[in-house]
Amino acid sequence: MKIDRLIEILMMLINENKITATKLANYFNVSVRTIQRDIDSLCMAGIPIFATVGKTGGYELLKNYKIDKSFLNKNEATTLVAFLKALSSTVPNQEMKSLFNKLSVLYPNNHNQNKVVIKLNPHVDEKHFNHLLQKLTTALENELKLKLTYIDSNLKKTTRTIAPQTIVMMGSAWYIYGYCFLREHYRVFKINRIVDCTVISEQFNKQSLPYQTEEELPWHNNMDSKRANTTIQLELDKCMLARIPDYFSYKNCKIVKDKILINIAYPVDEWLYSLFLSLVPFIKILKPEWVKQEFFNRLQCGLNKNK
Repeated sequence: MKIDRLIEILMMLINENKITATKLANYFNVSVRTIQRDIDSLCMAGIPIFATVGKTGGYELLKNYKIDKSFLNKNEATTLVAFLKALSSTVPNQEMKSLFNKLSVLYPNNHNQNKVVIKLNPHVDEKHFNHLLQKLTTALENELKLKLTYIDSNLKKTTRTIAPQTIVMMGSAWYIYGYCFLREHYRVFKINRIVDCTVISEQFNKQSLPYQTEEELPWHNNMDSKRANTTIQLELDKCMLARIPDYFSYKNCKIVKDKILINIAYPVDEWLYSLFLSLVPFIKILKPEWVKQEFFNRLQCGLNKNK
């Protein structure tokens, strides 16, 4: 909408001091003439914009022109801008970039800009992750189908065509949620398991897809597992107390002498066994016996391979 573009142009002028019509036109994907008309509209509204010509020319505001920033204090703005900066650099979403632009102008010269640092990209193959996320976002925003080359939990390569619905980040994992035309149902795909994806120049109609209630959405349940939760009792050495909040809730823990007793209810899957392995040699599984035995078998297998 034009009003949104006018507001964002104003925010960009405040943030960047000077900006060219060409840069604005490229950013908003409109013509230079459209930008010139937008600038005229802002001037008619009383915004003091003037233009300079030449190599260093462009549009700029009169010095000392300010916007009201009383709705956020300095610390609130610093935290929010840090989060939006991380999110807008990770997820190439136009609305996210727009929001970051509007809020970052509040404290453009903040000397404490590193008070809060947020990095949302994964540690593994960040370039590939950003490449995928760019394609996923393009398809999502334009309601285009996606063709995924995907590695499942058994390391089997499959090809799926989906209608993307939502990009989800839970914990440190990123997912794309959408309607899978092969399975004829909604599915969740872990982004770090996507080998490649292609945006298909074929739109899908959201209204034609099966309806889902809020309760059915996977981020309200277990994203990666369809298994029911299993009640598990663990024992950790007390030296692990500081790491408890990284994995478990304190309310499920009890200190007995030099041990920490923990009761959890998780689906038993690869992620859970990976968690247990990361806690070796400080962990002991008490119950159930079948989980304890499977964990022991995995440990024994690993030892045999590394003799």
